[in-house]
Amino acid sequence: MSSIRAARTFLATVVIAALPFASAVAGDVEDVNAAEEARYAVMIAQDRAALAAILADEFIYHQPSGRVQDKAGYIEQVTGGDVRIKKAERYDIKINVYGETATATGSTKVDVELKGEPKQFDLRFLDVWVKRDGRWQIVARQSAYKIPAK
Repeated sequence: MSSIRAARTFLATVVIAALPFASAVAGDVEDVNAAEEARYAVMIAQDRAALAAILADEFIYHQPSGRVQDKAGYIEQVTGGDVRIKKAERYDIKINVYGETATATGSTKVDVELKGEPKQFDLRFLDVWVKRDGRWQIVARQSAYKIPAK
């Protein structure tokens, strides 16, 4: 067998062996993306119970203001009335899966009301997700105000 033929055979074997793994990872990427979208939807709906199910008990959020919120504080912040998210549009999203852990990075344009005053923010973010009992939960989030290019 020629070396080119052997290399092709080896490559084909590797690709075939990797197909189930690639399919599982692709499914997890889609699941994390759906969980990200669901998180914004329940925040807009101000659904405390649904948000609590998406956030892990150890959830921590380093906000662009420098404030740090745990799960209970964050739920109260976004459903208690002072902060009302009206619209959130994610873009430039990149999701990487590492077994039972995933990261999501990207940007979000957010329309909010802060104590009744309309505001718009463009944020860069990093979210860390873990898969527990067959579902993805967010354990950590960090975001920063996006600085416009000059």
